[in-house]
Formats: sequence, C-alpha cells, structure tokens
Amino acid sequence: MIYQLIIGTLTISLLHALIPSHWIPILVLEKKFNWTHQQTYRVTLIAALLHAISTVILGIIIGFLSLGLSSYLENYSTVISSSILIILGFIFIVRHHKHNHFHLHNEDKMKAMDSRKIISVLLIGMFLSPCLEIEGYFILAGSLGWKYILLVSLLYIIISVVGILIWMSFAKKILNKVNSHKIEHNAGLISGLVLITTGVLNFFIH
Repeated sequence: MIYQLIIGTLTISLLHALIPSHWIPILVLEKKFNWTHQQTYRVTLIAALLHAISTVILGIIIGFLSLGLSSYLENYSTVISSSILIILGFIFIVRHHKHNHFHLHNEDKMKAMDSRKIISVLLIGMFLSPCLEIEGYFILAGSLGWKYILLVSLLYIIISVVGILIWMSFAKKILNKVNSHKIEHNAGLISGLVLITTGVLNFFIH
C-alpha cells in the first residue's frame, strides 16, 4: 500500500505541474507588462506555493478525518479507502474535460487593471483552486497514519512547485508548438486512471 501511495502521489503531482493554466497566465502577464525573468519566476513561485499550500491544507483535514475513521473501521484501509479512490477516479474521468483551475482569458479586463492588481487576482485564484485529484491520496495516507499524511504533503508541495517552475521556463520556448488544451484535457483523464489503478492495487497489495 505504501508503494501505491508514493507512486500515485508522484504521478498526480507531476501531471498537476503540467497543466497549462498554472503557468500560461503568468507568461501572458510577463509579455504584457515586460517583466524581467526574476519577476516572472518570483510570481510563479509564489503562485505555485499558494496553490500547493491550499491543496495541502484541505488534504491534511481530509487525511486526519480518514485517520479517525480507520481507528473505528477495521477494513477502512483496504476496502473503504480503495473504493473511495476508485470512485474519485471515475469522477475525474467523467469531468476531465471541464477542468476548473484558474484561467486568465479576458484581455479587456486585464487592460483595465494594473500589474499589481492582476497579480493579486492571480494569486488569490490559485489559492482558492486547490488540486482535488491529490486529495484521494490524503484519504489513503490517513488510513496508514499521520506520518504518511505529512509525506504526501511534502511530496506534493515539492514536486508541484518545482514542476510548475520548470514547465513555465520550458514553455517560453515550446509554447507555440504545444496544444495546451489537449495537455490539460488529458491530464484530468490520466489522473482519474491513476486513482482507479491505485485503488484496485490497494485491494490486492497491502
């Protein structure tokens, strides 16, 4: 079960960093306001951290609720937690084409705002849109113990933040060659499949 938890967390975190809506708005702002590379990376770092922190806050709450349930329900760590992962996986597959992360598409509104106001909107939006895909792994971590809740939290924050920074830097060179909608669309689908696979494996490998 521990291996499924770690591999699943790593996979979802990497996929999450790929989602264009996490770094494309920042590249748009960089071009509009002629930011330096340092300014762009600073805003990206803060946005990624806020996004990851809000996700982890929600995840820790879910994980400790799961931890409480596991102490009362004998089969929670296998049957129930695995079933939850599979159900979540199917939910994300159904709704993968309606990804709800923060976007900046309205050019008229952008022109009416100065750089600081737009950055504030971006940062608030990132904080208020936690990644729901990873929360399934906080449920599984909660069935194992608080140490694994912390492990998932650390892995998610590090991989997501570093991944977003890396992909943002690469995007400057490959942005015109990438179908960002296709990446975002398939990321949700793959996340759902990873959740289902983890849940199924958890039934048979403890």
